Amino acid sequence: MMTKNIVIVGAGYSGVFAARKLSKQFANNAEYQIVLIDKHSFMTYMTELHEVATKRVEPKHIQFDLRQLFVHQKNVKVVTAEVLAFDKEAKTVTTAENVIPYEKLVLATGGTTNTFGTPGVEEYGFTLWSFEEALRLREQIERIIGEGARELDPVKRAAKLSIVVVGSGFTGVELAGELIEQRKELAAANFLDESEIKLYVVEAAPTILNMLSDRKLADKAEAYMTKHGIHLLKATGVTAVKEHAAVLADGSEIPTETLVWTAGVKAKEQGSKWGLQTGPAGRFMADEYSRAVGEEDIYVAGDVAAYQEPALTNPDNPRSGWTPQTVEGGESAANTVVPNIVFDLTGKGTRKVFKGHYQGFAVSVGAHYTVAYLYNKIALTGFLANMMKHIINYYFFLQLMSGYHLFHYTLDEFFRTPNGRTPFFGNTSRMGNALWAVPLRLALGVILVMVGTNLSGTLGLLLVIYGGLIFLGLLTSIAAFLTFIVSLILLFMEPSTTLLLIPFASLALMNGAGRAFGLDHWVTPMLNDFLGKTFNGKMASHYNDLKK
Repeated sequence: MMTKNIVIVGAGYSGVFAARKLSKQFANNAEYQIVLIDKHSFMTYMTELHEVATKRVEPKHIQFDLRQLFVHQKNVKVVTAEVLAFDKEAKTVTTAENVIPYEKLVLATGGTTNTFGTPGVEEYGFTLWSFEEALRLREQIERIIGEGARELDPVKRAAKLSIVVVGSGFTGVELAGELIEQRKELAAANFLDESEIKLYVVEAAPTILNMLSDRKLADKAEAYMTKHGIHLLKATGVTAVKEHAAVLADGSEIPTETLVWTAGVKAKEQGSKWGLQTGPAGRFMADEYSRAVGEEDIYVAGDVAAYQEPALTNPDNPRSGWTPQTVEGGESAANTVVPNIVFDLTGKGTRKVFKGHYQGFAVSVGAHYTVAYLYNKIALTGFLANMMKHIINYYFFLQLMSGYHLFHYTLDEFFRTPNGRTPFFGNTSRMGNALWAVPLRLALGVILVMVGTNLSGTLGLLLVIYGGLIFLGLLTSIAAFLTFIVSLILLFMEPSTTLLLIPFASLALMNGAGRAFGLDHWVTPMLNDFLGKTFNGKMASHYNDLKK
């Protein structure tokens, strides 16, 4: 008997969630298989696009290979292809290589940026709603700041050194937060002062983060951004984008060659080709069972689906109640689609009416600050909120049952991130510090103080001093080197098996062990900066000594 197909188009959150859940439901039913179609061979972890765009993590960090995700689900077939045609009557989906018949079809094709027809955005602006767009923006930021540092014309220089983010939703704020931190790296790499790189956030509404019902959290995020040099323009719209400027509603212009439009989401343009009823922002209208309106065999889920949930709808506000274009909205749709398909094909269970489950939000403003609102009652900021966002991400990986990707997420977010861009300000990153030498450093510091207090004279005093410095992580490399010398002298004077370990431990700590949870984390960069400027002067992107 020929295997029947449940076809899912789109391998975003909703598509992958639905495929995994359907695979489990039909694990013992050889009559059906799940076919997952996407133009990429990987799932893009959309909520981390801003980290890739600003070089906090490498692109592979947000690429989850579909074959790896479903390696144990033998009834899931992955097809990497563009969908070319769709026939509702024949119940087929056509790609460049296959004509795929289906029993049930799930459309989870995702969304894209809604520019609202603003002139110039397509030609001169940047967006951040796909893997390719993140790479394009990543290249642009690094290239344009370098060009700006070398530009002599002050007008052109200002445009190259200004980045404008349009929209203060989650994407806009998270991107702005990452730019705050990347600015330090860009300035150092191009011999600029940080103040020369201008960052703007332009929001048409009078407030930011308008999806947060707790306005105090939005105010705290705003205060953090303002404190760190973001020029926040509220109640201000961008009416046009030029090659070298953003035009505001009042006619004024911000000089820029890097405008990132994050102010809206709509269904992808391909949506109109499916011949289905569409609603707000071109999204497919869904009924209470997450089927496309008027269709029996076609379901819609994720950013591409529009359903106005009665329990959340305010009759006086036509914009209320619509499923949000978030991970939780997509997951809620997948949790509705799957039992309904199972009921359609096997008669098992009952039909399920869509009900959104929204535990809350966590919005990072860079690696070091986050605001979170959970279960509509718990407000968190700073480190705790930051940890909560990572816990939410861990929960996502647990749902995918992918320990491999969870492990690499942990490495990339905490241990492989350069330039201090972790919640622990780089202390855990092996790219800049020696985290695992900390226990040895602390133990050696205590041992040296104990040995030194039992010795009389100068050598005992020196060991106490060096032990204290090593324990505190202050001038650790120097203290470890001097400890190495003193320990050799002691060994020469009085050979001891115990003392024999001290010179080897000292050598191990000369790799800058004080930069991890030690005072050297702050003191060493300050000394480097002070000594460099004192003996070599301050670097700049331009020189004109005659002007002095």
